[in-house]
Amino acid sequence: MEKKTNLKQASQLIRSSRHPLLVCHISPDGDAVGSLTGLGLALRQMGLEPILACSDPIPHRFHYVPAVESVVQQVSDPFDLIVSLDSSDPRRLGRFPQMPAFGRAPLLNIDHHLTNLNFGTVNLVDHQASSAAEIVLRLLEYVGLSIDADVATCLLTGIVTDTRGFRTSNVTIQVMEAALRLMKAGASLPYITHNGLDRRPTAVILLWRAALTSLQIEDRVIWASIPLAMRRAVGYAGNGDAGLASFLISADDADVAAVFVEAEDGRIEVGLRAVPGFDVARVALQLGGGGHVLAA
Repeated sequence: MEKKTNLKQASQLIRSSRHPLLVCHISPDGDAVGSLTGLGLALRQMGLEPILACSDPIPHRFHYVPAVESVVQQVSDPFDLIVSLDSSDPRRLGRFPQMPAFGRAPLLNIDHHLTNLNFGTVNLVDHQASSAAEIVLRLLEYVGLSIDADVATCLLTGIVTDTRGFRTSNVTIQVMEAALRLMKAGASLPYITHNGLDRRPTAVILLWRAALTSLQIEDRVIWASIPLAMRRAVGYAGNGDAGLASFLISADDADVAAVFVEAEDGRIEVGLRAVPGFDVARVALQLGGGGHVLAA
């Protein structure tokens, strides 16, 4: 768990800024989107003027999240603080670390991945947290900010989606209590679960259908591939595996699932999932990536 000294330092960084740049990881998931928008809305309530940014477009399934329309992919305005959200490595922040101004501003690193490199000026990293959104909530409560319904919806989206509806092994009493506080603040759990977990574009279903033709399983490892041409053929405009790895690990005769995705620049990104007792984070770290023990 992050120390109170780190919370104090994080609070001081935020209070000393005026135009913070908030950045989440590429191929944003619900936790990245919820943490980004939730913190952004809260900082606006404090009178700050945050810039919300992500190198990749926000997936359509998260367009219900408040303030998602204000997330930009390019940044030209000056900023005096960088807040990295849900990213274990600066490379996961996309194009932004290449900006000349990026290295001149202090960096607050808010994350929960076991493989986090602690690359911030201040690192608010808790490997046992359910999500980055849970850590953002702790920070806002430490600051003494009142959580409204919009901020609560953003943060509960992060918790719900990263725990797959409170089904992962890191769901504790503290996580449930955090969710309860957000619901009391006005977030609707049924609404978030329906939109964040149960709904997906038809293009995702078509992508899964096409990718499943490449399905293979051997020695309790199940895998499939998604070439760039396949994504284009079905009209899928997003990045990543569109949640396919999480679907594959539901197979009874598999302990590990992998989906190989060809990126626009020709690189191959690999999404990994595992059942309890296995550690795919270690594999991802050796290959230059990162993540959680069961999802990397």
